[in-house]
Amino acid sequence: MKFQHKSLKNSFQFNNWVLGSLVILITLSFTSCESFLSQTSTNDVADEDMFNDAASLESARIGMYNSLQNQYYYGGFFPLMADAYSDNGATGGYDNLDLDELGYKEATPNNIYIENCWIAMYNTIYNCNQIITNIDNINDPLLSEELRNDIKGEALTVRALAHFDLLRMFGEHWDNTSTFGIPVVKEILSPETTIGRNTVAETYDAIINDLTTAEGLLSNDDLRFDPPALKGPQFITKTACQALLARVHQYHFNYINADYYASLVILEGFASLSDAASYAENYTTKFATEAIFELAFNGQDKSQFNALTFARPDALRSEVSFLAAEDLSAFFSTRTDDVRAGLVDFENNDVSIEPDGRTQKYRGEVFQDNSAYVIRYAEMLLILGETGGFAGGPIMLNDLRAARGMSNATPADEAEYIALLVDERRAELNFEGHRYFDLAHFGLVESVLGEEVMPCFPIPGREINASGGLLIQYPGY
Repeated sequence: MKFQHKSLKNSFQFNNWVLGSLVILITLSFTSCESFLSQTSTNDVADEDMFNDAASLESARIGMYNSLQNQYYYGGFFPLMADAYSDNGATGGYDNLDLDELGYKEATPNNIYIENCWIAMYNTIYNCNQIITNIDNINDPLLSEELRNDIKGEALTVRALAHFDLLRMFGEHWDNTSTFGIPVVKEILSPETTIGRNTVAETYDAIINDLTTAEGLLSNDDLRFDPPALKGPQFITKTACQALLARVHQYHFNYINADYYASLVILEGFASLSDAASYAENYTTKFATEAIFELAFNGQDKSQFNALTFARPDALRSEVSFLAAEDLSAFFSTRTDDVRAGLVDFENNDVSIEPDGRTQKYRGEVFQDNSAYVIRYAEMLLILGETGGFAGGPIMLNDLRAARGMSNATPADEAEYIALLVDERRAELNFEGHRYFDLAHFGLVESVLGEEVMPCFPIPGREINASGGLLIQYPGY
């Protein structure tokens, strides 16, 4: 069964002012006596002084999206660290012990990159909480009830995304009975407040509650204009919220709901699957046909992706922080018809990089405006491939394989099918921040990466210390 829908990309107009008018520069403090709740910046979304009218709410909304673009969140480090900690990635750099820890899969609680990611994600949650807390108190005739609800829905979705990413990175997201969730923060807390981990079940409940509430508030229309126009995928839409619900339910092993939401997104027609000939356009064109939620950068608000993964054509290993591992080359060597292999280069590199290579998904060294690909259409097919299991999943995976130049796969049993699913996710989503979490989700960390590799990252040591023992470190760190 083919799902083919006309792309709406020509209807999406990128609003440069959204990303250019307010750039959030996250100021990170590394004093050992403070917790993540005390991290503030003069450029963060402010409290009651900020929320006076519709214009100030729009500034806060822009700030929320910019906090997602922080270099330690979707601006580069978060997805790239997740791949570096898997068999997809390796690290380069020069005499950088913290980067080496990621490449060797030997992270410690004192790793500065892990600390920065933790702070950046909770900063995003803080910005969302400011909007959610204050939005109903704004009295402005320019702020219609529909627009108020839509912006609240965006903030709830972004808060859910940040909590979910924290759970994937620092918690046992694969075990709903585990006590090792992450601290859920759904209100504005004082810097002196100390909180510990929620359970995994409590964390999922909070995430899903935010998303289901947001689904009822959101629109796919940009209600700031009269008449409303379609939102582009650089914003949280109702479809993006539903796609995130599909992902969260898939991680939660709630396959009924995951199937429902992934199917809903596909049938909506907001995005569509590109064919083999146009596949690479997903990474060279803003808001290409598969974009569901994509964080766009520009020449003034630059991405870190190119600097971290490519740098320049003749770059040395010391200039590139995140490399494609030799193991990924071996993986694609058996998939000669797979067009996705063309976006990993193991040949045109300096000898210092070999036998590793470089991903080509973030070429853009001229303007350094590479997008962050948060949710794409292809992932919905992969989710349906998982929820359908051996009985129905191959139809979806073969749909995707055909669009990537490959022939149908015919797994003989459930075990072969799971292996196929894991491989298709690797081929499709490499260097988009999924592989390490996939290995944990499918219980493959030990068999693929080795028994000494932990299935999630350590909570930063300074956060453990600042909590006075309330925040519990993951066992083994």
